[in-house]
Amino acid sequence: MLGDKPLVILEELQKHFPVGGGFLRAAQGVVRAVDGVDLTIQRGETLGLVGESGCGKSTLGRLILRLEEPTGGSIRFDGRSLPELSARQMRELRRRMQIVFQDPYASLNPRRSVGSIVGEGLAIHRLGTPAQRRERLAQLMEVVGLQPESIHRYPHEFSGGQRQR
Repeated sequence: MLGDKPLVILEELQKHFPVGGGFLRAAQGVVRAVDGVDLTIQRGETLGLVGESGCGKSTLGRLILRLEEPTGGSIRFDGRSLPELSARQMRELRRRMQIVFQDPYASLNPRRSVGSIVGEGLAIHRLGTPAQRRERLAQLMEVVGLQPESIHRYPHEFSGGQRQR
């Protein structure tokens, strides 16, 4: 391992979604999308999360990135408790996090060019000038084996394997 201190620690992590109910009516139950997950990821370790459709894989990823708020449990990233961080602190921390969803068809907005999709993180975090971001996008396309001009194409113009890259 690259260090003794774990990078990610999940303890008793839970996410429950209400079922039924509606306007002025109480929920009639809950779906336990994530229920009591304990997980430790060491620095330099890569984790592949595998399971049946609907078992909570994507929800777990969204919880770790704090795109969803947990119902219970704790999430620590590099020693910091994520639920205690402000939105600004989380935005800065997300620069160091990455999740790759399995289904490239569902992950990519068909109305946006690949350059717009891939470059969104650079723009959100205000990394470089627009010209520097375009150059970085071209470099990234080459790194994953695609032509730099691919940034102008749309998701439906790529094969499934190219979409995942």
